[in-house]
Amino acid sequence: MKPFDTIKNRGMPAFLLAVSFALLSPWIAVQARSAESPLEQSPGIVQGETKQGFAYMSGGVGTDERELMEKLGKAYNLKLSFAEISGPYLADVGLIIEDTKGAEIISTTTNGPWFYIQLPSGTYTIKATVGGNTKQIKNLQLSKGERISRTVH
Repeated sequence: MKPFDTIKNRGMPAFLLAVSFALLSPWIAVQARSAESPLEQSPGIVQGETKQGFAYMSGGVGTDERELMEKLGKAYNLKLSFAEISGPYLADVGLIIEDTKGAEIISTTTNGPWFYIQLPSGTYTIKATVGGNTKQIKNLQLSKGERISRTVH
């Protein structure tokens, strides 16, 4: 008995089965990928924790990433956006957040124009650097239960 005899006996030639499999394989792969989490589908979004354990998220290059970050951003109490005064968003921004005592909470380079972080109530200093130009937000007050959004130009 040849390997494909049973297939032929059921009315489906082996080559038709092979063609069907070849045509369905890409569809099967797409279906498997769609089961991944939204963050796995957006590799430009980076999530992490500071040394103190404060969760953060950085990214937002493209509309799809920004839409996803907007949904996920509800878990954070501070959203920072980086843009030129003329309007275009900026990525790769050097970012430092310090507490009132000057202790560094995070020092990173953003993975896009949006940066979210969950911080405890308190007063913070934000320093954003692009092309050697540093802008600061001093005395940024975060209160319990409040979400704040700031744009740094």
